[in-house]
Amino acid sequence: MTEAILRLEKVEYQGPDLIEIRFDYMESPGDPGIIRDKTDLPLIVTNRRWDQGGQSRMNEPDRTTLILDAVEAGFNYADLELNTPDLKDLGSRVKTLGGILVISHHDFKDTPSLEELRETMRYMAKSGADVSKIIGTAQRPRDNLTYLSLFRQPRECGLTCFGMGRDGILSRILSPLAGGEFTYASSHAGEESAPGQLTLAEMREIYTIMGV
Repeated sequence: MTEAILRLEKVEYQGPDLIEIRFDYMESPGDPGIIRDKTDLPLIVTNRRWDQGGQSRMNEPDRTTLILDAVEAGFNYADLELNTPDLKDLGSRVKTLGGILVISHHDFKDTPSLEELRETMRYMAKSGADVSKIIGTAQRPRDNLTYLSLFRQPRECGLTCFGMGRDGILSRILSPLAGGEFTYASSHAGEESAPGQLTLAEMREIYTIMGV
């Protein structure tokens, strides 16, 4: 927990719009309220399942209880994976506690078709998502068009969508400009949580050059 607080202070100094707290990276997560009290910035609580690229080895009741505890402590967003058991019930509890529900899915092998992305987005909305987070793995530069095209489709909730990997960097950068709720960046080089992730400083420099 101490290391997480030190990281939070370093990240906050860079001026992000919001911060994701990865509890699955912590050996002893502790009380989420301690982190909440250290910043006024919006926070996303994530305790990522192992089968979705995370490091949490908790059993499901403990893993999701930590997420709910964080929302109760004042975290603004809660990330729940699409394959989370009892997703609708947990999502309802997140909203009752005043949180914004992000339902996420990561494909670490390839880029789904636009129709597959569309169906996943619809299913997330029906499951109660305030924000659908759909992330794939870009295998070629053209895959960026598939992710960005999803923003042109009718949708019932907010959307975050881009491709991981070197070939997906363009969609990471452009997704917020296409209508995405937010994108992700690492605080420093070498601390990336996913392939192809740029640092916050690099993202800011790119947006400045683009005039946005």
